[in-house]
Amino acid sequence: MQQDKNEEENSLTMCWFGVWQPYATSVVHVPAQEISPKEIKQEKLIFIWDKYMKAPNITELIGEPVPWSPALIEGYSREWNKQEDDKFIPKLIKDTNGKCIGAALLTSRLTEPQLQPLIEDFEIRGYGLKMINAHIGDLNREILAFLPI
Repeated sequence: MQQDKNEEENSLTMCWFGVWQPYATSVVHVPAQEISPKEIKQEKLIFIWDKYMKAPNITELIGEPVPWSPALIEGYSREWNKQEDDKFIPKLIKDTNGKCIGAALLTSRLTEPQLQPLIEDFEIRGYGLKMINAHIGDLNREILAFLPI
């Protein structure tokens, strides 16, 4: 099957797949920018699990594309809350048996002023940066994550 040229040039991101969002499945696509194994093992990473998993959202907030790798944390799960406008907003909750797929952002390539809007957005919603064990591919590593305060 031959792909459309425009389709090949568009950067792919993580997205929700499904008709009814609370029952949708996380689908992971290859990021536009690669992260080397050395960077994953040694550099600063921040786990995210929400609307910023979509490349246009994080790029608009930070001002440039951010390299990321698919990641998974345990002990938390994503809960979908229906808003008055019938949209669903994800909320991360502590869940002993839970697992949450998200993205590990490579933040060592960013400046502190670039990261500040992301940190502030999560803080307003009741999340703070805490260390957690994350599965990034076949690597288990402690990284920062936006977790409930």
